[in-house]
Amino acid sequence: MENVLLLGLSAPADDDPYGDPLLRALSAPGASGTRLVVSTAPSVLARASSEIIAPSHPVADALRQMASLADGVIITTPETHAAPPASLRTLLNWLTWPTEGSPLIGKPVAVITTSTAPATEPDAYCETERMLFTAGATLIGPRTVVPRVDRVLREEPDGQVAFSDPGAAVRLLFHVHRTAAAAREHSGLPPADDFRPWLL
Repeated sequence: MENVLLLGLSAPADDDPYGDPLLRALSAPGASGTRLVVSTAPSVLARASSEIIAPSHPVADALRQMASLADGVIITTPETHAAPPASLRTLLNWLTWPTEGSPLIGKPVAVITTSTAPATEPDAYCETERMLFTAGATLIGPRTVVPRVDRVLREEPDGQVAFSDPGAAVRLLFHVHRTAAAAREHSGLPPADDFRPWLL
């Protein structure tokens, strides 16, 4: 069975200490027929202009190419009423503008937000979702909000990241599964096999 390729994007640790570990936890062991490749928006993008003035940026161009090759995208960002971290916001600008050439047009994209605070009632849409919607991406939502993310993840002695909260893990894995299913349909791939072993 052909794998569906999902690209996981997060801000660098200085801007978001939980995004990359969360994606790495989701990337292993991986669902049957699904491959999640994790990448962070380099800090250099935080220093680049958030206004699209230059025609290209080599780092953003490389990630834009990765997004073009992926069947779907998963983005993690802190849960906030404000814009996402500067590096991620700038990357999203390059990925979504100009709209005519954006690799995200019609592509299934899931948004996961994290918070160290207890669960609260989130806004209907976060700024990252608004940016993606405007760019013509297919949002696979509603987004999954992970409260107390500092208690949900744990780093293993071998450097791997695991979930310490089974409930949060199941909610996240279902969101990834729905995104992968939409990516399969969008890419014309056959449905995946039963994904339940992924949850064991």
